[in-house]
Amino acid sequence: MMMMITNQCMTDACVCVCVCCFFSYTLYRMFDDLILLAKGGMTVYHGPVKKVEEYFTGLGIVVPERVNPPDYYIDILEGIVKPNLSPGVSVKDLPIRWMVHNGYDVPRDMLQSSSQSESTSRGSMDHASSHDDAGPSVVSLLWGNFKDILGQKKDEYDYNKTSEDLSKRKTPGILRQYRYFLGR
Repeated sequence: MMMMITNQCMTDACVCVCVCCFFSYTLYRMFDDLILLAKGGMTVYHGPVKKVEEYFTGLGIVVPERVNPPDYYIDILEGIVKPNLSPGVSVKDLPIRWMVHNGYDVPRDMLQSSSQSESTSRGSMDHASSHDDAGPSVVSLLWGNFKDILGQKKDEYDYNKTSEDLSKRKTPGILRQYRYFLGR
């Protein structure tokens, strides 16, 4: 069936999107791209099927012999399998690693939650050596919020500045609008 769908898409020049929870290695190799999502819908990987193992190997996640790679990755994301990750990387950090890998801006709350999970996983020895138990100051939080809001406003401005009216409508002048209003 997958071959039939692939041939149909090639002849009609269309795109086919499939959602599979469990599939064989043969079916997995038929796909061009793969999207892996973590809990909460965060993207962990989006790209060619041929490069997914290379990407995860770079993070320290190596698929064992005779194991279906997509099943292994899904098991890791579901928490069924505990992989031997490189130091400083947890399963919760995989979406952040993907954002950094692609050069995306990581939201401040995600960075804070990952640093909190790192500090709790290190244990109490780390807390004895650090003097910043009080957390960030009010001024730094306000400044961070201000920068975030300013960045959002800049993005909105840039978006609205470049958008153009594609409807090709002409807005009537003020006198014609007034005349229409009186005529009702």
